[in-house]
Amino acid sequence: MAIKSRTYNSISNSIYGILCSAVTVFLNFFVRIILVRELGEEINGLHNLFQSITSVMLLMEMGISSAMIIHLYAPIKNHDVMEIKGIMHFYKKVYIYLAIIFTTVSILVSIFLVDRLVTSSLPVNTIRVYFVLFTLSFSVNYLTQYKRSILFAEQKNRISVGITTVCEIVFRSLQIALLLVWHQYLIFLIITIIEKLVANILAIHYVNKHHPYLNEGKTIELPKEKKNAIFNTVKPLMVFQIANTIQNAAKGILISILLGNVAIVGYYGNYQLVISMVEMIYTQFGGAFTTSFGNLSVDGTANDKRRVYFKSAYIMNWVAAIMCAGFMACIQDFIYLIFGEHFVIGFASVVVLTINMMVYLLNIPIISIQNAMGLHRLDANWMIIQTILAVTLGYIGGVYWGMTGIFLGLLIPLVLFTFIRKGIVISKHALDMNKIQYINFISKEIVKISVSVFIAMIVCNVITIPASVLSILVKGLIALIIGITIPTLLSFKTTEFKSTMELVNRLIKK
Repeated sequence: MAIKSRTYNSISNSIYGILCSAVTVFLNFFVRIILVRELGEEINGLHNLFQSITSVMLLMEMGISSAMIIHLYAPIKNHDVMEIKGIMHFYKKVYIYLAIIFTTVSILVSIFLVDRLVTSSLPVNTIRVYFVLFTLSFSVNYLTQYKRSILFAEQKNRISVGITTVCEIVFRSLQIALLLVWHQYLIFLIITIIEKLVANILAIHYVNKHHPYLNEGKTIELPKEKKNAIFNTVKPLMVFQIANTIQNAAKGILISILLGNVAIVGYYGNYQLVISMVEMIYTQFGGAFTTSFGNLSVDGTANDKRRVYFKSAYIMNWVAAIMCAGFMACIQDFIYLIFGEHFVIGFASVVVLTINMMVYLLNIPIISIQNAMGLHRLDANWMIIQTILAVTLGYIGGVYWGMTGIFLGLLIPLVLFTFIRKGIVISKHALDMNKIQYINFISKEIVKISVSVFIAMIVCNVITIPASVLSILVKGLIALIIGITIPTLLSFKTTEFKSTMELVNRLIKK
């Protein structure tokens, strides 16, 4: 019964997550289009650069939210109310301190660093105000989001995602309307702050209603040994977060430093927006898998974990084949149509971005297991090496080969250290799987996705329809068919394919 419940929650969270992400994708694209057309290239580039800078500042969170979820799995499963109250109280205190520190740092960055990082025709003091308001939405989030963690530990991700999506629909629509009327980036930023605040208040109300004991009686202090256990989880997780954040932010920052005006960051930012939306939709599977696997890890056997991993990874990688093929087939026409020819980057850069996206998506199942079980200590030191090497190679690549060189330099260490080494280490520790088993499985998945992308690219290049809605629809449909067909032809005799078809049949019958 417990396994059935985990499966139900995992599927429900994935479906809700995908639907809500689809709404978010549409809203974000529409907001970006309005932002570019109403406020211009510089504001668009500035917005992207702020995102890169802020992502580095967010490192101070240190992965505490993930650690809290990891340590909530067991007490929630055992209905240990006192321990849950202790963890939530501790979480609240930590996040209050984080909000204060984050706000202070954002003010210092705006005063001492923003003028060094931004090349723009806008007045520097205006940019400073914009930056502080941009970061204030994160400070508000720290102060109000902590109770959401209990929803993820209970495999109720869909509740949190649903609340966020409803607020996005309301407030992004308001942002668009106000941009069209007043053309003010300042108002856009203020609405973002209000959106975060309202979404978290609604989530807190839901949690309080279903967990009234969190507001009853005196607060519970978490025992020292439990705090130490949380911090021991946080330390390597912090390294993991730092490494990922620096590498993600490095693209925008290196482009800004090496390639000139901040507007160029916006060119990459338009592609990254598409990639982020693809990853957002895909990671709904990963988020559902993480919470499901986290509950399974409390009492599941190695055989159970391997079975769940192979089945889940197979389905997720099938979706990845469709997404990567669709990206490669449609992205240039999409950017041309939505933003204009001026914003289209070179084909070589698009190829590297597609490979980077494929590697990222293929990593999700293993990283989900690592997050669910708190196994970041197993490769913390290697993540430091990966980050240093990635930034170094990205800088060198940017100096000699421009944007494509930056992307390629950051990709190489990701493949070596995260895709290959992490996969081998985590699969051995969590799934009792030897490296031959892992490499054999992941190699087949690489072939399926690569062949799908290559065939979609070749077929779509033959199509001579000018960039238009029609060309995107036609190429997207071709990529969808190829992304479904190629993985099927290459794996229809495997156990994973058969179990997937059985699951589909059960869902249809229900």
